[in-house]
Amino acid sequence: MFSQLHTTAKQRYDKLISEEPELFKNVSLQYIASMLGITPESLSRLRKMN
Repeated sequence: MFSQLHTTAKQRYDKLISEEPELFKNVSLQYIASMLGITPESLSRLRKMN
């Protein structure tokens, strides 16, 4: 996974969804947000943008 120090939340989200799309069907969004180092609310906003 990208270093979280050098990428934006959007970049991390885009990389994760392109490499592991099935993850979003099988894992809770709260856990995915934690993996990305963001809040569930921020993840919700990112998902709405795409």
